[in-house]
Amino acid sequence: MTKQRATRRYRVRHRADFARVFAAGQSARDELVTVMAVANGLRQARLGTAVSKRLGGAVRRNRMKRLIREAFRLIRCELPGGYDYVVLPRSGARLTVGGLQESLRRLAPRAADKAATT
Repeated sequence: MTKQRATRRYRVRHRADFARVFAAGQSARDELVTVMAVANGLRQARLGTAVSKRLGGAVRRNRMKRLIREAFRLIRCELPGGYDYVVLPRSGARLTVGGLQESLRRLAPRAADKAATT
């Protein structure tokens, strides 16, 4: 089994990268999350999370981010590479790692296809 560590190179960390995704990214959504994607010019997929303060206090927001990162880490090799993905949890959604994995499997390719055609 290969190591699936969540190192920094798989994360969207800089303000300019987030701004690029929000400005030019294409989105797909379901009842749990909205996934935005934009080509990044790299071979691997990278993940960023954006959780609004309206979704709860710091403890709750940080837990949402940890769950999203874990779901991404587990299925990163299944997602289309070469894209930056920003995941935004939806208000009132009850997030689980399994549910997030299914959402990412379904939404990331859809958002990436939209981003590839624009």
